[in-house]
Amino acid sequence: MSNETLWRTSSLEGKWMNGKGDVVARRIEYYQKTWLDLRINNIQDGKNQPTRHGVRLTVEQLKELIPRLVDFVNNVEDEREAAKRAGWEEEETYSEGHNSHQE
Repeated sequence: MSNETLWRTSSLEGKWMNGKGDVVARRIEYYQKTWLDLRINNIQDGKNQPTRHGVRLTVEQLKELIPRLVDFVNNVEDEREAAKRAGWEEEETYSEGHNSHQE
């Protein structure tokens, strides 16, 4: 099961975007432990080469991290929804000709 790719997506970060790099999550065996290796792979010119830009986490670390990631995603989605609603309410107010500064 060593070096099994679990997830892969195009990088959206700076120098690695536009087809230059992928973010890859792999299961690896390293120093008699199983790790999640999360790393940028250089894919320019047909390469598929892991870079030094990454991190390795143990299963125990992942167990601690997962609930925090879920909270993070939920919080960001809630913030986006609130911002979307606030933007929509402003549009509605202006389209109906209401202005809270004139009364």
